[in-house]
Amino acid sequence: MFTSLDAFLTNGLAGDYDAFLVRGNRGFERRVGGYVLSGQALITSPFGVGAVVTILIALAFWLDRKVRLFSFLGTAILVITGTALLVNARVIPPSVPVGDQETINPFYLFASDYAVPLAIVLLLATADLRSLRLLGRSAILAWILAAVGTVLGTVVAVLLLSGAIGPESWKLGGMYAASYVGGGVNYTAVGEAVDASDTLFATGAAADTIMTNVWMVATALIPALFVRYYASIYDRGGVAEGVSPEEEGTSSEAFWQKKEVSIYDLAYLAAVVFTVLALAELISTAVTSLVGFEVPIELWYTTLALLAAFTPVNRLNGGEEIGNFLLHLFFAVLGAGAVLSTLIGQGPIFFLFLVILVAIHASVVFGIGRWRKIEIETLCVASQATVGGPSTALALAISKRWSALVTPSVLLGVLGYATGNYIGVGMAYLIRSFTG
Repeated sequence: MFTSLDAFLTNGLAGDYDAFLVRGNRGFERRVGGYVLSGQALITSPFGVGAVVTILIALAFWLDRKVRLFSFLGTAILVITGTALLVNARVIPPSVPVGDQETINPFYLFASDYAVPLAIVLLLATADLRSLRLLGRSAILAWILAAVGTVLGTVVAVLLLSGAIGPESWKLGGMYAASYVGGGVNYTAVGEAVDASDTLFATGAAADTIMTNVWMVATALIPALFVRYYASIYDRGGVAEGVSPEEEGTSSEAFWQKKEVSIYDLAYLAAVVFTVLALAELISTAVTSLVGFEVPIELWYTTLALLAAFTPVNRLNGGEEIGNFLLHLFFAVLGAGAVLSTLIGQGPIFFLFLVILVAIHASVVFGIGRWRKIEIETLCVASQATVGGPSTALALAISKRWSALVTPSVLLGVLGYATGNYIGVGMAYLIRSFTG
């Protein structure tokens, strides 16, 4: 599952958009071939696409604030669904290569390659560090349940569909296991490790894109629909475990209030954020050349942003608001990647594979999670951290205003990055051993 279009252009599309954060100059090596989105989009200029997307974001926030039904859905769902509808209606172009479209609209490149890392650093550097208290036993257990659910779902899906998929079913199982524990970086790494064919890689990635968007919407809706059956972070005075009611300062009303932001805040935030990302890039390059394999840059800028949060940077105003808006540009990229016409050939079989995987994943997470009395919001963020990676987990926490889960969401996603390759490669060869 990818989070950067650069990574898509480099490696193909994987539904977890977190690999979109991986930037490089390796060039266009794979693309989704043979898919047709008939007709050119009505609006194709970067500024035109930007105008449509930002108008949609503004409308989503207005609806969220003014209409109870849309407030229930949340801005993330509104933007993702809205852009998906606009793309499939050919109003704006998709955010992935489709058919003869080998280039990506520059607006999408900005939103994925730059807006996402900027948003993550902004949000972490200015986050309330008391939320780290929530990254305790329950959050770690929720992540473990999510990873175990992915592994079990992969095994069952391969057993049921290996005949329909063919001799590379074990490769697909390993790639999806890695992707749904870690992210697009892991999907790509395991795909290369098992020497997946271009067709398998691209078709599996297209199905993955659709499922990632579906699950993003699902994890935003589940708490509202089933909160009565679960523990909630709001059970104790509306706050998370480990955070007193007096400490919790973020409410729905506070979210909409105008805040004082000076030019000094903006200048200092910009200097810090770009410095953190530049240092992370330097460290990542140096460590990669030293150890001989690539260490995701996300690990470095997450660490540096958390360190910055212990400095006066944490008291600057505007970081949450700017980061939140930038993430909504990313939501538009997610929605614009949901091109239904890409599900051709074996696409429906691959999508069914993911339906089985995610259904079992959800059963484990929300079944055992309820028995263990883990807060439903924590379960959703942990699930999204594995299925979508740190960017979508953070996006979920931000869009639902779960302030106590903002920092833990990223850390759980990074944990998935660290373990995804091992789990994916191990699962691939384990599946091959019992499928022949």
